[in-house]
Amino acid sequence: MTAGFTWATAINLALVLLCLCVMVQAIRMDRRIRALRDGHLEQAVEKLDHATHQARIVLADLKRVLSTDAAAQGEMLNAARELRDELSVMVGVGNSVAERIVDAADKARVAEAGVRRRSARWREEADAVLRAEESTRREAVPAVATSAAGATAETRDLSSIVFDLTSARGPRGSAVA
Repeated sequence: MTAGFTWATAINLALVLLCLCVMVQAIRMDRRIRALRDGHLEQAVEKLDHATHQARIVLADLKRVLSTDAAAQGEMLNAARELRDELSVMVGVGNSVAERIVDAADKARVAEAGVRRRSARWREEADAVLRAEESTRREAVPAVATSAAGATAETRDLSSIVFDLTSARGPRGSAVA
């Protein structure tokens, strides 16, 4: 630094600037304090009281709305729970009906298979009886055999009709026994 400007001078100039800033702020504060003393304090208190009153009104309205909305939400929640319970009962009934239908279908399949086996057995027995009758007729009377041939064909036709009737389905789909 130069001979006339030292560190001490620089520090003193900075202190002078800071003191000027403090003086400006003190003057501004003094003006505001005087304004408060002159009556602005009463206006500030009135404004604060009015804001507090408005906040109380808003809080009371909010409390009222929340209490009615909470009750309405509770009612809707109870109704939803009742619907849930009713639907779970309905689903249970539907599941049990479905299980009964599946069981009935299984039993019907088993019964139908049994009827088919019985009708096949009856056909085999009827064919065996017819063969036995034919063989006894052929051996017993050769002259009557030619006239009996028509009767044998007729007997076969009758046995096939009987078989068809026993294996035919009734109006409800059950086998006629």
